[in-house]
Amino acid sequence: MKFLPRTVFILVLFLPNADASDYDFFMRKGLETLYLQEAERYVACRQSTRGECSFSEVEGFLRLLALYSPDERIAPIYPKQAQQSGYNAVVVAELTVNDDGTVQDLETLSCESGLGDHHLKLNWRLNGKYCGRFSLAAERAFQQYKFREFPPELLGVPRRIQWRAMFTLTGQTSDDINKQVTDLKSSQVRKIQEFSKANDWTALEAYALNHLDEQKVFRYFAADSAWRLGKKTEAIDHFTHFVKDGGSSYWHFGAKAAAVTISHYYEVENDQEVANVGRASMLEAYLDRGNVVTKAAISDALWRYASSLTLIEQPEIAKAFIILTGIKRHELQHGGIPKNVMEMVNQQISNIESQIIVIGRSKVEQPKNT
Repeated sequence: MKFLPRTVFILVLFLPNADASDYDFFMRKGLETLYLQEAERYVACRQSTRGECSFSEVEGFLRLLALYSPDERIAPIYPKQAQQSGYNAVVVAELTVNDDGTVQDLETLSCESGLGDHHLKLNWRLNGKYCGRFSLAAERAFQQYKFREFPPELLGVPRRIQWRAMFTLTGQTSDDINKQVTDLKSSQVRKIQEFSKANDWTALEAYALNHLDEQKVFRYFAADSAWRLGKKTEAIDHFTHFVKDGGSSYWHFGAKAAAVTISHYYEVENDQEVANVGRASMLEAYLDRGNVVTKAAISDALWRYASSLTLIEQPEIAKAFIILTGIKRHELQHGGIPKNVMEMVNQQISNIESQIIVIGRSKVEQPKNT
């Protein structure tokens, strides 16, 4: 059983008895302390010449503090040419927010565009068609956003928000995301169905391997065939490659591949690879919306992913906590989560909460001049 390591925080092994108001107060103080720590680290990274800087924990702690989403926002104006051509897009920008919640500055980080569902982004392109127009429209809208004023305790570190503008045409995004979409030719689909119905996994594996350069989804069929043939090493390699190479665009296939690989890497205690696969997956969305891979399999993969996030070299505590509380919320609203999974989820939530409260208590009780 894996728990949040003691080395992540300044810890004690247990908390004194506290009532609900103490819990809320120290929990918030702990979240504020951790947010400031992550915000300072992120700003320092952005100001340095180092490579990619992860925003995940800054966003996570702001979400847990209910300070992430804008109170006032407007929808961007859809670029006319893109609309006429049926193109959708997702634009991500980093906003620098003033103390009063207005947007001081912004930088567009990415734009992806293409046809079809904006969640799956099947065959979309980074900096794709009309991205210049999409980015300009998003920037104009972002400049008018208004966020909640920061409490005094959080002032002093530049406030950054990364926000997504989604451009989606009616009819271009399927209301039924569970319709499995592929980019295969009808002749290729028939061939795959023929091998599958005959349980001829050797033939399907060979067929998929011969077509790996054509569509990404062939990597999934190579992995699934190898798995059924008992070739675990080859299957895990293919599943991992598939997920990291955008396999989640294939929804059900991506969910199965992620669930299988996360379980494997967790069992061999490769927490970093669990985290890598989890980040590339859409398992959180699939838990709420997917209907082919079982809730048991998805929730089992998610709690393992959350656990590994607390154990990697640069822990992602906020992300882990959000995943775990999301599983708990799903169980309360919809059910379907196995009892043993919920026991692990509740235990890990309790562990993380306790340690955040320790941090909050320590912050409140430390001398004012330290």
